[in-house]
Amino acid sequence: MLSFSEIKIGKVVIFNSKPCIVTKAELRSQPRLAAVKNVVLKDLITGQNYPKTFSASESVEEAELRRANATFLYESDGMLNLMTVDTYETVEIPKNIIGDKIGYLKEGLEVQIAFFNDNPITIDMPTKISYKVTQTSPAVRGNTTSNITKDAVIETGKTIKVPAFIVEGEKIIVNTVEDEYVGRDTGN
Repeated sequence: MLSFSEIKIGKVVIFNSKPCIVTKAELRSQPRLAAVKNVVLKDLITGQNYPKTFSASESVEEAELRRANATFLYESDGMLNLMTVDTYETVEIPKNIIGDKIGYLKEGLEVQIAFFNDNPITIDMPTKISYKVTQTSPAVRGNTTSNITKDAVIETGKTIKVPAFIVEGEKIIVNTVEDEYVGRDTGN
């Protein structure tokens, strides 16, 4: 059981007999009243969101998940096909489960699959991933103001904001949680 203070973003709990991930958690305290926590729970099976308010005396059951490392292979007919690293088993997951993070999946990407009752329910991606910039506009000459950004399309087709000095063909590191540019990839 998770206590009131342990209910945080990213925790997977049982709500209405279904595994749900906490996508938003906001603590509210009012003078002379007990604190409450407003949360949004996303059903990991259906994708539906549920708003819920927990009082300080409430607790919620934490879901027991089994996790397996996997490699993303390809997308076909609305399904994501992955292969587990340890058993080489192919696993299919509906692509709507990961929402807008679909734009970060590329062939060969190492991810983690979460299973609930032996059914795959979600994919956890690395926080920082390297991508090649496939399209961006050239920097405007003379524009030396700091923090100038422009749109860039990465190899998966997703558009993110990058600094003005980034050019096509360059490899960059992207934070997949915050949807933002982190830095240049100097590794390879």
